[in-house]
Amino acid sequence: MKPVIKKAIPIIYLGLLAALLGGLIGAISAEFLHFIEWGQHLLWKELTSNLPVQTLLVATLGGLLIGLSQRYLGDHPKGINEAVSEISETGRLDYKHLPQGMLTASTSLIFGASLGPEAAIMDVIGGLGTWAGDVMRSFRKRFDLPKPEKSQNRIKNFIQKWPTIIAYLVGGFAFVKLLDGLYGGGLLDLSAHAFEWMDLFWSIPLALVGAAGGWIYLAIQTSTRNLLAPLQQRPILRGILGGFSLGLTALFLPLVLFSGQHLLNPMFAQAAQLGFWILLLTGLARLFLTSLMLNTGWKGGQFLPIMFGGAALGLSISALFPAIPASVAALAAMGALTAVVLPKPPIALVLMALMFPLEYLGVSVISVGMVIIGQRILQNLRVSRLQKAEVALASD
Repeated sequence: MKPVIKKAIPIIYLGLLAALLGGLIGAISAEFLHFIEWGQHLLWKELTSNLPVQTLLVATLGGLLIGLSQRYLGDHPKGINEAVSEISETGRLDYKHLPQGMLTASTSLIFGASLGPEAAIMDVIGGLGTWAGDVMRSFRKRFDLPKPEKSQNRIKNFIQKWPTIIAYLVGGFAFVKLLDGLYGGGLLDLSAHAFEWMDLFWSIPLALVGAAGGWIYLAIQTSTRNLLAPLQQRPILRGILGGFSLGLTALFLPLVLFSGQHLLNPMFAQAAQLGFWILLLTGLARLFLTSLMLNTGWKGGQFLPIMFGGAALGLSISALFPAIPASVAALAAMGALTAVVLPKPPIALVLMALMFPLEYLGVSVISVGMVIIGQRILQNLRVSRLQKAEVALASD
């Protein structure tokens, strides 16, 4: 009996270690978001609330700090696409520069960047997750525990990863628990807007508006990247340019600040008062500033702000044509714009289903589905043109 107990003790310790590391990662991730919220409140509401042209001064100062971070700390953290690619290819996310990346990301988000926290959280979870994996591998080696072996049996592979599963479960629970409603109420409150079948009809033209916004955003990305290429080796100037542009725009369109998470409901509730032009310009400015921030060294995610931009574009049409329900206008344009920007459009449908009431799922299906169909048609047209060109060359 004693040898069995002796062998079981390291396994028990490994399980406890996995739970501890998972809980630690979840706690750090949640507290990072709390820190961003606290920093934004302190800077904007307490320290600088009485400054003249507050947004211009604060955002420009933020640009200077971002430029200094880029110059002396390096270009960290990675964007979501880069991080996902690295994890897919290697199964790891380098955590060597995680502290530098978190400092730059925190500065960006606290100083009002029109970006979301999702890229920073991805880097935190991916980097710390890789570190936790290294710690557990070291523990296995120290106590001579067998390493998981790849098998064609998926169930066996799943069972062999039991420490990782424990870490995920405990980490996820800690993350959700410690957020403590931090983002509660940040999404659209549609309780006063009952779904009607006519909403599906309105989804069609609003999906076209959102898709147009998505193509505009992709074009802006390409243009800003090319225009700012000569400043690639001048990070301080780039950072200040981004901050000054953000602050100047926010003087006239204050809804362009931050990720948009907490401003979505107020904009939705006040759409009629804001009117067509303010909403349209806010949506377009969001798309421009999100791209500009990312190309001037500011760090953050693009998806929350561009979803906000899509909602603003949709609400502008609803303000112009009051017969169109604001709820459908916001959701359909948001879903289509996100589907255009994401590498895989169906992911947009999953996001919309998770973030908004299921009774509006049909609106999301139509808006995302129109984008998928449109992309297929364009792809077929390109293939057809290439085939005709090849036939013409062969005949010559």
